[in-house]
Amino acid sequence: MKRFTLVLVLAFAFLPAAAFAQTAPASAQDPKTTQAASAQNPKTTQAYSMLIQHKVKVQAELESLLNEYGSDWPKSKRLQFELDTLKSEMKKMADIEESKVIKLTPGYGSLVLRRISLATDVHMLLEEESSEWPPLKDKQRELELLDKEIQKVMR
Repeated sequence: MKRFTLVLVLAFAFLPAAAFAQTAPASAQDPKTTQAASAQNPKTTQAYSMLIQHKVKVQAELESLLNEYGSDWPKSKRLQFELDTLKSEMKKMADIEESKVIKLTPGYGSLVLRRISLATDVHMLLEEESSEWPPLKDKQRELELLDKEIQKVMR
């Protein structure tokens, strides 16, 4: 019984010291500090990562279609336009002002991906239909409104 009591006393005496020794430094625990360190480079943000993931997916699909059907295949044309638009958006994001890098959140990445999708839809519809076709006008209006919202986010 004395041993058990001694073990308990020692455990309680050293437990706080052991727990304190295993905690991370304050800078590693503070998400603002971590976020500020990664905020220096837009390419390390979650928004940019989302664009990279989508680019890889589109590029793989495009390469497969190009090998099988060629560049004149409608789906190949669509994917090529989407890939070009995606690269353009990635370049814009990579060149953003340092003070605005903190705004490159997953939500912003989702808005940009939606913008790319709408721009691709509009481009493909313009090739197929007249500019007065109602579904095309709807997509164009949605794209305009989304562009305005993206600009508001980045102010």
